[in-house]
Amino acid sequence: MSWHLDPLLYLVATGWIVVVLARAAVEKLSGYGLYVANLGDYRLLPDAAVPLIAPVLLAAEIAAICCLLLPWTRAAGAVTACVLFGLYALAMVGALRAGRTEIECGCGGDGQPVSWGLVVRNAVLVLTGAALLLPQSPRSLGWADMTVGALAIAVLFLLLVIAEKMIGTAAAIRRLDSNSHS
Repeated sequence: MSWHLDPLLYLVATGWIVVVLARAAVEKLSGYGLYVANLGDYRLLPDAAVPLIAPVLLAAEIAAICCLLLPWTRAAGAVTACVLFGLYALAMVGALRAGRTEIECGCGGDGQPVSWGLVVRNAVLVLTGAALLLPQSPRSLGWADMTVGALAIAVLFLLLVIAEKMIGTAAAIRRLDSNSHS
């Protein structure tokens, strides 16, 4: 059995990953010092390595975006995005298992502590990126497909922002609840 991804789903998956990565890259560039500090808070790297690894990860995000935008490099962009989202999820799992639940994820957007919800979000992004490695069905996209695709990408982005707000609110409630029992 051979799986083929409909071109509309391919467009939406690509657009969603590009938007997520672009948002994260813009946030990291605009608050670079905070990004480096957040990366160091994970305590997965020696302190001296954090300033060296931070620009590499940021460059990989930007490279993934660029590759995803070009049809002949899209597979490389999808693999790069999958690796990044997977690494970030593993880093969050490590922090959560070590009990460091109050560190900022460094994902972009409003600061939010690492959580299992963010790990799940990254797993979904890995699966979405992996879907881009499937061949496309030969159907061509029309203007209606492009319109639906653009709207779907916008809706997915809004759902992502809503989910992140919910995760951040749940973390704030947990902090308030733990402080009230102290």
